[in-house]
Order: sequence, then C-alpha cells, then structure tokens
Amino acid sequence: MARHALYWCTTPDGDENWFVVASSARAARSFHERAEGYDAGSASAERVAPLPPHLLDGGAWRDPETGELSTRAAWPSDVLIEACGGEIARLRTDALRDQVGVVCKLVRFGERVFRAGDIIENRERVMGVPLPPRLGVFRGGRQR
Repeated sequence: MARHALYWCTTPDGDENWFVVASSARAARSFHERAEGYDAGSASAERVAPLPPHLLDGGAWRDPETGELSTRAAWPSDVLIEACGGEIARLRTDALRDQVGVVCKLVRFGERVFRAGDIIENRERVMGVPLPPRLGVFRGGRQR
C-alpha cells in the first residue's frame, strides 16, 4: 500500500510550482500536469515530507482542515502543509495576482525554502519590467 506524502512539483517555466499530496512522485506529476494544463511528462516531483500517521487512514489521507478523506492526489491545505512540518510565510499580493489565482507564499521545511510559482512575476521578468523584491517573513515555528 502506498503511503501518501507531500511532493514539490515544478515545471520548466516555473509558473505554477506548488505542492501536491500524492501516493507517489508519478501520481503527483500527473495530477500537477492535468490540473495546470501542462503536457504529460513536463512536470517533475520531489518528495518533501511524509504525511503524519494521524492523517493516514488505510490507503487514504485526511485533510486536517476539512476532515475530508481521499485516495487521490490533490492540492494540500495550509493546515496540511503545517502538519507535515512546513512553515508558511505570506508574500505581498495585488489585484492581478488575486484575479489570476497566484499562490503568494513561501514554505520552509528545515533550512529549505520553497517559493510558489508566479506567472505574473515570470512574465514581467521576461518583458524586462523592473521588479521590486517580494519578501516573506517566517515567524518561527516547528522545525524538522
């Protein structure tokens, strides 16, 4: 029986990089590609953290925020990320990012920091638009 874990999924353009809960790297990649409209085989997935035992139920996993039980790959809630040992820092957002649905967060696991993909920032960089820094502050928390 596969044990669900939190995977970090990325694509070559970096526009939609984010976490996925899945039973394998292959399942995480496939979910990410379908959900974000990428070609099959274009995403990569790296296992970051196992789901804690209290979130596992047989071959399924439970989202601690909603209480829902699932066997499928899915986006994690912030509560689930934190239950896996992640610490979340919010990034400044704006109306365009809100409208497009850009995730404006950093997530730290130990000394490693993951930054959500940002299609707006990536396009501005390609167009040569000067970009002010978008910084997040970690308030401290459980470290692994």
